[in-house]
Amino acid sequence: MKTVRRKSGQRTKTSVSSRTERQEAIYEKFTDLIIEKLEEGVIPWRQPWHELGLPSNYLSKKPYKGINLWLLLSFEHQYPFYLTFKQVQELGGKVKKGSKALPICYWNFVFRDKVTGNTIPQSQLKDYNPEQVSKSGFLKEYRVFPIEQIEGIDWELPSIGAGIEVPVIERCRKVYDEMPVPPKLEHGGSLAYYQSDLDKITLPDRKLFSSSEAYYGVLYHELIHSSGHSSRLNRLGITSPQAFGTEEYSKEELIAEMGAGYLNNLTGIMDRTLLDNSAAYIQNWLAELKNDKQLLIEAAGKAQKAVDYILGTCPF
Repeated sequence: MKTVRRKSGQRTKTSVSSRTERQEAIYEKFTDLIIEKLEEGVIPWRQPWHELGLPSNYLSKKPYKGINLWLLLSFEHQYPFYLTFKQVQELGGKVKKGSKALPICYWNFVFRDKVTGNTIPQSQLKDYNPEQVSKSGFLKEYRVFPIEQIEGIDWELPSIGAGIEVPVIERCRKVYDEMPVPPKLEHGGSLAYYQSDLDKITLPDRKLFSSSEAYYGVLYHELIHSSGHSSRLNRLGITSPQAFGTEEYSKEELIAEMGAGYLNNLTGIMDRTLLDNSAAYIQNWLAELKNDKQLLIEAAGKAQKAVDYILGTCPF
């Protein structure tokens, strides 16, 4: 049998092609799961958080982010805690017969020397000139089980409502007041919008809103838009505004919807009014997601970055 040799770091067309196919399969799987929920009348980014907090890994205590957050929320499990099969075994537990794992995904990154094409371990990146290194990302899928589908473990759950309670409206105000260099905020007229050239949010007077919760819900939508300004996250849908109905316009609106949903839940204003699951709204996003399988995961990731930036927890 003939042996084919290739230089270290060189990638075959087959390996690149198979990786692309795996990426497309992950995009499609997550999109189809969300489409299924929308068809059931469930809007994931308008789902209230569990009283015990965000969906999190039980062992690491880390909350899930991006698309993982919205997917797990949409299933409305008894507890917002999850484990991988390996973690279940490590804790001496057992997955109940008939249980079904749910997918979650993360971006993994590969660093390569631009000259040689060789892969560079993350631990060695400090030894390289940044201009000499290329970075490429790919999605990797894992599977988790909700803890109510696991037996044989003595669960230690947090107390409901633990910690010092801050009044809802005070929490709402703090989001804008404590945002790093927030956009200008003015009131007047009957429309709500963000102007990127002036870096300004305009909202109707508060008295025109049915409640303070409704007011802040609209403010958060526009605040997410403002995170895309060139001085902040430099997001295409804001730095180069798109015409209504275009792919980039739809993506920016979904980013704002998801980000606002996060802030509404964080501050405790995701009430029944904000949960209006209108048929027209759902049908609109069903059409968009069926047309673009990458829209959901990409928008969820950018919405998470926007939220992290506004809350001052952006990692860069």
